[in-house]
Amino acid sequence: MLSSRKILLWGGRSKARILYAMIDELNLGTPKIIFDTSLKKSVFDNTARFINTPSDLASELPNLTHVAVCIGGEHGFARYETAKQLTSIGLSSLSIVHPHSFIDPSAKLGEGCQVMPGSVIHKFVEIGDHVIINTSATIDHECILGHGVHVMGSAAIAGRVKIGNYVTIGTNATILPDIEIKEGAYIGAGAVVTKNVESNSVVTGIPARAIKARMPKFDNSVFLSIAKLQTDKN
Repeated sequence: MLSSRKILLWGGRSKARILYAMIDELNLGTPKIIFDTSLKKSVFDNTARFINTPSDLASELPNLTHVAVCIGGEHGFARYETAKQLTSIGLSSLSIVHPHSFIDPSAKLGEGCQVMPGSVIHKFVEIGDHVIINTSATIDHECILGHGVHVMGSAAIAGRVKIGNYVTIGTNATILPDIEIKEGAYIGAGAVVTKNVESNSVVTGIPARAIKARMPKFDNSVFLSIAKLQTDKN
């Protein structure tokens, strides 16, 4: 039963606040723990227990069943790797889909996706794991999105576009048909992409042009600490 789900929210800021409310509205389970090492206490009202140390998290993991990773922005690589670490130690990824989004029955979504209100996912779209489709974003027919992608609010992706892992599409950006955007790229807000984008490139403007390179990052120190705690315990 959905109500038996005991959920970890990884991250305690705005994304967690939004997902906490959606989980409640959709009756997807009960958020039991909010974990964020960057905070001293929760920044919004909730009934979950807030913790910020790996030792406390390690002690709570056996009591949890699902996780929603509350990492947004351009941090798709961190979101994906965090989720994979947590599923490797027994949690299931929670998909959260707003009822006022439209997902065509022919579309395929991976695990742990977060789909916000007003978004449209059209026919024969394929979406990987731990992808965020934000408010009023549109993904037209036959697009393929990799893991950890974030399509920000009101971005428009035309048909047959291929988007690699960990790509971020900025607010109000437009991607023209048949474009390929390779792994780790960042498309700036309002950009109009008229040609293929190379891996880890940051592109902006109309038409979009590369301005610099970026390298997605993931801090696994919490998981190293948990692994050490479990080894010491055994």
